[in-house]
Amino acid sequence: MRRLMSWLDRFDYTMLLVLLGLLVAVVFLQVASRFVLKLPIEWSEEMARFLFIWFCWLGCSYATCSYHHIRITAHFYILPKAVSVWLLRLGDLLWIGFNLVVLYGSFLYLESIMEYPYRAMITDINMLWIFLPIPVIFFVFTLRVAVNLFDPDYFRKTMSEAELEAAEEIAMARPDGDAL
Repeated sequence: MRRLMSWLDRFDYTMLLVLLGLLVAVVFLQVASRFVLKLPIEWSEEMARFLFIWFCWLGCSYATCSYHHIRITAHFYILPKAVSVWLLRLGDLLWIGFNLVVLYGSFLYLESIMEYPYRAMITDINMLWIFLPIPVIFFVFTLRVAVNLFDPDYFRKTMSEAELEAAEEIAMARPDGDAL
């Protein structure tokens, strides 16, 4: 599993670089053609939007592997470590449950797109390719969150350096000195 996740991390990183490069190139081409040549390229705006969708979903997935996804952690400072870890794991289990619901709904939606296909207006791209990242990325989210749950240093990696420093200061102020 570790080898699969390592490959997936490298793949996501590479795809993010490629997608960002393509997105910048398409937007630059659009701006240059519109303002320099006075001739807008019709497909560039729609293509930039589609690239941005894929880029955002892959970025969210990649943030999960390095524990940089959005998470509210303020309550971890005032609760005992055991309770904090339990709540963190409960939150991730709920996240996995949410991902499974989204996966199910996205498969139903993709099935309807395959049965009744429709295409983008300007680029004529099958919309299946635009909505495909939803099940793919939510499957990867689920894998990554599940792998993170079994990480022995899970709690410490979840918190940023600033949060860890604040937790240490709070622990020093506590009478029992219980550090996170």
